Amino acid sequence: MPEDHYLSRRAFFTGPIYGAGVAALAEPAAPAAGNRFELPFRHIHLDFHTSPAIPDVGADFRAAEFAGTLKEAHVNSITVFAKCHHGMAYYPTKVGVRHPGLKIDLLGEMIEACHQAGIRIPVYISTMYDQHAWVHHGDWRILDPEGKEDGYRGKAGPTVPSLGRLCVNTGYVDYLAAQAEEFLRAYPADGIFYDNFGYSSFGCSCAACMAEREKLGLDSTREEDRRRHALMVEERVMARLVKLARSIRPKGSTFVNGPLTLRQDPVFLRKVLADYTHIEIESLPGGSWGYSYYPMASRYLRNLGRDAMGMTGSFHRSWGDFGTVRNQAALDYECFYMLAQANQCAIGDHLHPRGRLEKSVYERIGRTYRAVEDKEPWCRGARAVTEIGVLAGYGGQAADTNVGVTAMLGQLRHQFDLLDPAADFGRYKVLILADGQRLDEAMAGKLRAYLDHGGKLLLSDESGLDPAGKGFVLPMGVDYEGRWAHEAQYVEVLGEMRRGLPAMVEEAYETGAAVKAKPGTEVLARVWRAYFDRDYRHFQVAQTPYSQPTNYAAVTAAGNLLYIATPIFRTYARSGYAFYRKLVGKCLERLLPEPLLRTEGPSTLEATVTEQSGRRIVHLLHYVPERRAPEVDIVEDVIPLHNVKVALRTAQRPRQAYLAPQRQAVPVDYAAGYSRSVVPVLAGHQMVVFEGV
Repeated sequence: MPEDHYLSRRAFFTGPIYGAGVAALAEPAAPAAGNRFELPFRHIHLDFHTSPAIPDVGADFRAAEFAGTLKEAHVNSITVFAKCHHGMAYYPTKVGVRHPGLKIDLLGEMIEACHQAGIRIPVYISTMYDQHAWVHHGDWRILDPEGKEDGYRGKAGPTVPSLGRLCVNTGYVDYLAAQAEEFLRAYPADGIFYDNFGYSSFGCSCAACMAEREKLGLDSTREEDRRRHALMVEERVMARLVKLARSIRPKGSTFVNGPLTLRQDPVFLRKVLADYTHIEIESLPGGSWGYSYYPMASRYLRNLGRDAMGMTGSFHRSWGDFGTVRNQAALDYECFYMLAQANQCAIGDHLHPRGRLEKSVYERIGRTYRAVEDKEPWCRGARAVTEIGVLAGYGGQAADTNVGVTAMLGQLRHQFDLLDPAADFGRYKVLILADGQRLDEAMAGKLRAYLDHGGKLLLSDESGLDPAGKGFVLPMGVDYEGRWAHEAQYVEVLGEMRRGLPAMVEEAYETGAAVKAKPGTEVLARVWRAYFDRDYRHFQVAQTPYSQPTNYAAVTAAGNLLYIATPIFRTYARSGYAFYRKLVGKCLERLLPEPLLRTEGPSTLEATVTEQSGRRIVHLLHYVPERRAPEVDIVEDVIPLHNVKVALRTAQRPRQAYLAPQRQAVPVDYAAGYSRSVVPVLAGHQMVVFEGV
């Protein structure tokens, strides 16, 4: 269960801890020499969190059958378990506690069988979850600011955690390190996966942490200081655990699950990247993620100098959902989407306590991974090709903003990355600063330089304001008067901008800024006011209708900078109203009149571009996720599309175009800088390869 229980599926950076200045962020350090390896495309993350109350653990395990099932499922790598969240070890340990129901060396037999089958096999250890240690060492427990134990309470009751969290700033870290050292020396593991590492947002108020903060001059009553200290501890302990693993397995992979998430402060994230040989992006359609998380995470984390793999699950809902299996179409979609994001694939599973892999589950995994294997030649070493950079938001309501902008651009089929302030802006033709991104002088200077070199900006609502929110620090072409003072703010698109949009005044579900255009600024849309603001004297069901236009601007253009006065991206995440997406699309048509990729199809058609040496690959996906239940997004059916037109901007006529992996040639025309082709049938996922571009 790698899931970090305190993460929201819409979480992004919670806010800079070390300071927001651009200079504070550094390029990620390269992995230590000798730690580069080829990240596999067909990986399994196998959990085995098994209560000590369960008997006959591993009774049905047969090593040859285990490896044979994986091989038949086209798996070439699997993370297996040394110690689980319950604190139970699955090998003969002298340091930890062997599961009382286990009679065999389960870890050793799995490693030997998989290596004989040519399957790579890193080993898993739970870090800040160890229920056995939690029960027996009260002084190792993480405490919240009120002195209550931190942890997952679930159905066992609200008072005592059924899965408590342990502080690695106590003697527990020595116990944890000794366990890792024990199995790394005893077995030829191909790497280590440290799971669930990281404090909750409130840090820790155990005696050890309180005392250390006192020595450091930090105030334990302040959440900011507790969080700052927690990051110090995380950084120190990660370095210790990774150094230990590399000293024993210098060519093995190292991954610490927890810090590399979209909730993390980017300064801290970039500092600890040296501890990673690669990145694994955990994101299931159920649990705390949904299908909105991975599109954001992949577009950010793939740019940090490490190979990255996505990680979904074989379950219907989330981790440990025994007796269920993911729909075949969903499993295909999730893995093929990883390939389309220039990532490798991982599927999570949970071994039954008796030790036998579920045959039906691996039949489905095998169908997906057989297809992935067929597609690998066009994915190995590929990188995403993008032209729009989205500066990701921080804190507050930014989570919905990041979801909204990612959904919009994906549905518009633009090629984009999510960025932090240290990114190289010069790589992108257009930058988007969505909704609430106020700018300190360092960031304002970086953006002015970007504009001076021909870059183009799209901003909305408070983006571009100074930190105090008093006025804009970029050449926006508008005067800022503050927040819109009324309950309703309507938008009317004007002139050519209106072409293709409904000829009506549109509601902004969330009000934004009150701005007036300066002389020379083009007003592309204006604000209408409502008849009145509702109160007990002025009643109106829903929002009050619009009454008359104002001299306030809703959308403006000043040179290479377009501005939208409402929080349009956050509003789209919360309402899904198509007008907002179409309006942003119109703005991008002005800023990017010749986009990298043009396709025709419904908004459910997804398209990305990757490249290898001498070729570019267009990935087309058509699956339709639905929220059929409150806690899980469902994909069950594949709905084919026919005669899908694809136009890729290329510097020259391609030598050939074909569908992959079928290697079926398709006609290609070249005109006005675009290579154009047609996909006869799109059934789920299709790659279109343009060679010699």
